[in-house]
Amino acid sequence: MSAIGRPRLSHVGIYVHDLQRMREFYCGVFGFVVSDEGYGSAMPVRLLFLTADPEMHHQLVLAAGRPGDATFSTVNQLSFTVADLDALRSMQQRMIDHGASDIRGINHGNAWSIYVKDPEKNTIEVYLDTPFYVPQPHFDSLDLSLSDDEILEQTRKVCELDAGFMLREDWQQGIAQQLEKSF
Repeated sequence: MSAIGRPRLSHVGIYVHDLQRMREFYCGVFGFVVSDEGYGSAMPVRLLFLTADPEMHHQLVLAAGRPGDATFSTVNQLSFTVADLDALRSMQQRMIDHGASDIRGINHGNAWSIYVKDPEKNTIEVYLDTPFYVPQPHFDSLDLSLSDDEILEQTRKVCELDAGFMLREDWQQGIAQQLEKSF
């Protein structure tokens, strides 16, 4: 490992049309609080800094000034992790309650995900890792009305059919070895 260390992604910022609406959505759904807000001098737009972690000043920045003629977001997705399937189910309902649209459940084999569009059509993923690894991209439907055990068994059966299947911990060890050599 180099003396400078490996950079770690810490936050993301997105331009928005309606700062107040987006503030209400992200604070309401994800429990963010506003850690700072103001008008930038180097970036002359109104900025909201949001965090859900007292160790981090901000994890998400909402910046006013998304052009009115912008027909789609250039953000591929904002992804959030949760601890378990019950939390994923709960987040799905919270997102619906706060105006999310285009809701779909995806079983990636290595993760169970819910994808939605926020009020300005940015894609949000809320997910948790499974105990398995399969090469990506991998898409099966995810039915959260099933029990945890049924979802786990269904995922295991599908993943085992993939030639690249392995346990997540084995995949992690392989990636750790690659990282040791790469930086």
